[in-house]
Amino acid sequence: MASTSSRYQVLQRTIALPPPGRKRAMVLFIVATVLTGVVALAVGMWLGGNLTQSQINGIAIGGTGGLTGWGLPTSKMVMDVASVGVIGMLVACVLLPSREPAAEPGAMVRRLLRTASWLALVWAIANAALLIFSWSDLVGQPVTDLPFANLFTDPIGAFPAAADYTSSTSLAIVIAAGVAVTRTRGGALILLPLAAYNLVPMALQGHANHSTLLRYSLITHVIAISLWVGGLAALFMHVRKQPALLAVAAPRFSTLALFCYVAVGVSGVIAAWDLIGSIPSFWGSRYGVLVLFKIAALIALGIFGWWHRRHTIHRIRANQETHAPRARRAFTQLAAAEIAIMVAAVAIAVALSRSASPDTILLHSNRQAAAPVQYSEPVARG
Repeated sequence: MASTSSRYQVLQRTIALPPPGRKRAMVLFIVATVLTGVVALAVGMWLGGNLTQSQINGIAIGGTGGLTGWGLPTSKMVMDVASVGVIGMLVACVLLPSREPAAEPGAMVRRLLRTASWLALVWAIANAALLIFSWSDLVGQPVTDLPFANLFTDPIGAFPAAADYTSSTSLAIVIAAGVAVTRTRGGALILLPLAAYNLVPMALQGHANHSTLLRYSLITHVIAISLWVGGLAALFMHVRKQPALLAVAAPRFSTLALFCYVAVGVSGVIAAWDLIGSIPSFWGSRYGVLVLFKIAALIALGIFGWWHRRHTIHRIRANQETHAPRARRAFTQLAAAEIAIMVAAVAIAVALSRSASPDTILLHSNRQAAAPVQYSEPVARG
């Protein structure tokens, strides 16, 4: 029995098999993170007034229900997570040293790209589903009653935003193919701007139509948070297993994360103020309460980031035998907590995209007062 155990330990060290306990811990973390996202999305939808229909100034808000009511935010949530994951894997490839100190050069890059290729396929599928559910939501018809042939014969007449959704879906497929065939950091560097660009069409839906400043704020917000959240997730999932690579990638990512944090905070404040318009509306409206939850998440993530920079990054960079294992363990634990908070924040952002902001309600009320007979656009899409 002892000889069998020793042979397994030698084999594990030789081919770098993860210990069974570590695999179980990762599975539990993934399950817990998914549950966190589901609960945050459900709570956000409830706080945003999307589960029951109400009237504000004579305008119906929320209460879509059914397959479309839940399919739309769910597909958007999956799309957001998948797109963030793709960008994060590509970012991690770029952050790695040009020559890996591993036994097989490029092994980590290929592992990251393989994950990115699967996530890009999920991105495309979720985007296609989002097109269908958004179309159903706009016309107020069940998915089964939609005239799908019109998407090919008269896409603008059937669904005005169809071109944005189809182009984004097509580009996600192109990214999946590109990631699948490339094997180098240079290929990842080429695909990264393309993936970031593919965030723009979906970022410009809904609230972004209110003003030019809001459009640019939301584009900056979405790209910065994708680089930040995705990069951390990639380091946590793959790079943390290689101490020498983590010692190079973690400090580089820390610098990138600081710039992304500032960009997310500034663009988020601009967008929130543009849509809310007054301090009392932050706690006096459903939309404002959701924004406060996102602010709390941003503050918590800022504290985690400060702790990383102050206590773990320099020890990981040193890669010393006495301090590095403890620093990597602290990095893993903090990163796990950060990712859970980030997933919850993404879920709240999805709920926000389905909620009517005070600015939206005021705008639609003015339109209804000017033309009460002709106006029929639902406010909840804002």
